[in-house]
Amino acid sequence: MFRKFLFALGLCLLSNQAFATPEYDECYGQAQNDDQVALCMKAENARLLKSIQEIYLNISKHPQTSAWNNGNALLTGNLKDMYDHWMAYRNRYCSLFTKASENMFGSENFDRERCLLNLTSDHYKLIHQIIINANSGGEEDDEDHE
Repeated sequence: MFRKFLFALGLCLLSNQAFATPEYDECYGQAQNDDQVALCMKAENARLLKSIQEIYLNISKHPQTSAWNNGNALLTGNLKDMYDHWMAYRNRYCSLFTKASENMFGSENFDRERCLLNLTSDHYKLIHQIIINANSGGEEDDEDHE
């Protein structure tokens, strides 16, 4: 029963993260309990955070957005401020979510890592869209505006 629950939850999580790595999928598939799944989510979250930082760096170097940053990549400027505030929000929100959940969905580790991974995944998609837009040179896609 527990494995079926984890499998169903995994499908929901993976649909939210179409870009999950094979390593994450393998780890998730081999997990025997929710604390092991939490470890898989923690590793995937670390990978996503690294990707997010790379995207922020690309944004800071892009001609269309570098002046807006008004600083040096992720060391100073608007992007650092934005990243720091997002991390603080994400961490506080997930702390509150975990406290309010009190093991409703799994262990405390599972609840926290699931929340962190969901918010990190969502932020990755949003910030990735900025670099896609900047690289498109301001061209609009008619399909997105129908």
